[in-house]
Amino acid sequence: MLFDINPKEHRRDLYDREGELKEIQDALRLGERLLILYGVRRVGKSSLLRVALRETNIPHAIVDVRRIYFEYGAVSREALYRGILEYFTRNLGLLEKAGFKARDALSRIKGIHLTELGFEVEPLAPLPSFTELLSRIDEWCRRRGLRFVMAFDEAQYLRFGGVTKYDGIIAWSIDNLPGITFILTGSEVGLFKDFLRLSDPQAPLFGRYRREILVGRFTRHQSIDFLYRGFKEVGVAATTEELEEAVDMLDGIAGWLTYYGYYRAIRGLSHREALNTVFDEGSKLVLSELTSVISLSKRRYTAILKAVASGASTWSDIKAYVIARTGRITDKRFTELLKRLVKYGYLAKKGDHYVIPDPVVEHACRLL
Repeated sequence: MLFDINPKEHRRDLYDREGELKEIQDALRLGERLLILYGVRRVGKSSLLRVALRETNIPHAIVDVRRIYFEYGAVSREALYRGILEYFTRNLGLLEKAGFKARDALSRIKGIHLTELGFEVEPLAPLPSFTELLSRIDEWCRRRGLRFVMAFDEAQYLRFGGVTKYDGIIAWSIDNLPGITFILTGSEVGLFKDFLRLSDPQAPLFGRYRREILVGRFTRHQSIDFLYRGFKEVGVAATTEELEEAVDMLDGIAGWLTYYGYYRAIRGLSHREALNTVFDEGSKLVLSELTSVISLSKRRYTAILKAVASGASTWSDIKAYVIARTGRITDKRFTELLKRLVKYGYLAKKGDHYVIPDPVVEHACRLL
């Protein structure tokens, strides 16, 4: 169902991503080692990833690194192992259909406990290195002519690995483990690029071949067609004027369009009620996410976002608003805060002007 608010698992539920799906599947068919998926929040990267991997029937694990960071406050080796093992436990049947017998592949790794239900990290036991875990998976798969995909969703949070340098481990794996492909997705594009440092000759991943795939927001035509097909699928009528207004307000972001369709067609709200609910509930979600980002300089970050949401767009106008709200701030520090919000994706710079690229985020920032 197009208006299913959960991440999609099947192509029939994924709207118009044929080009991106083909690129991912071509890369996997060719045995490429590193794929990078970029795109703003809620544009559909996670759904695209899940559909692509399910269709190719390649053994894989998908780890939501952002969830691990928010749950544990860091992405330690143990926390990442828990994420990987949880995926194996939930998907044992699916993995076996793809030829990957996880119980056999991981049975002799110290620190990982095998239970009747699946896997868990052994308490107090010394953990294997991450390279050992990857090497065991690679060895097991290559002996059987299989490829394994390790997918890290919201991979920019791997930078919170402490002493574990995940970019170095990924680079080492690309060089030494031919049976493993890494897929990294990132929404906070600036921070994602900072983590990868692909153009830095001193960075571990510099010079490695990778396939980069941009997952863009829908065009206006695609957005209207998406809503039209979604309403048709569930037999609910919506006028052209309603569809156009929804698209004008939600601006091609698949996640918000899906929520609108869900509230309107599945929950039975009116057009106006559905739009209001998307902005109200979406703002709560945005503000909960934003809290962790702005916590270290909350008053100033809040003032910057509120300034832009209120119409200020130039460096000088935004700074004047911030000074009026929070007091003096040096040019250097103010510029650092602006750049940080751009890297997180909450602001975008167009020429000399700053904008909030997500309409629901803009609405939420007015409430700060």
